[in-house]
Amino acid sequence: MLRRYAFADGIRSSEDVLALFAIHESCPEHNPEWTTYFVESLTAYLVHGTEPAGLIDEAKAGWLMRTIAADGAVRSAAELELLLHAMEIASEVPESLSAFALDQIRLALEPDARGTYHASRPAAEGIAAYDLAYIWRVLRGALERGRLMLSPLEARVLREIDALAAPSAHHPAWREMMGAIVTLDRPQEALRSERWLLSDGRLSLDEGLAA
Repeated sequence: MLRRYAFADGIRSSEDVLALFAIHESCPEHNPEWTTYFVESLTAYLVHGTEPAGLIDEAKAGWLMRTIAADGAVRSAAELELLLHAMEIASEVPESLSAFALDQIRLALEPDARGTYHASRPAAEGIAAYDLAYIWRVLRGALERGRLMLSPLEARVLREIDALAAPSAHHPAWREMMGAIVTLDRPQEALRSERWLLSDGRLSLDEGLAA
């Protein structure tokens, strides 16, 4: 019904986005078909339906992070998949967004662990194979000739994760990955913080992009 009647032409505006999130949040449980529709529809709009088309810039990244997270932690499995899928589809992603995605692991390993990533990962004191698969999904384009080319922000998040458990608690491949990091001195633009919130606290993508 949503494909045929409500959004026959796909998600085309910030009002459509708000409606889709409202439906998502009204249901305590989501089946796989809904998650696929939710993720693919919003990814198409975010990456290709707004300017600059084909990539995620700082404005889009700021909107996405503020919309799917509370206190820095992504709220639901569908929203986490939206984050990852959008990063995979986009031709370019700012370091702020990849660092945010990596930071979900840090939140899961801290003593007061929180967030949907924490709820979904197998219990482990340190980095496990599950976490490594997630990291490589985030940093899939950063590996070059055996070196992991990261910004200072991305590298700092990984080092903070590393410090949360004893070396013996981490998967052996984690140490190899940390040893392959090469830091690139790339400037980071500050996230825009004005005119993002609607009166009910929800974010307007169109207003954010215009800010």
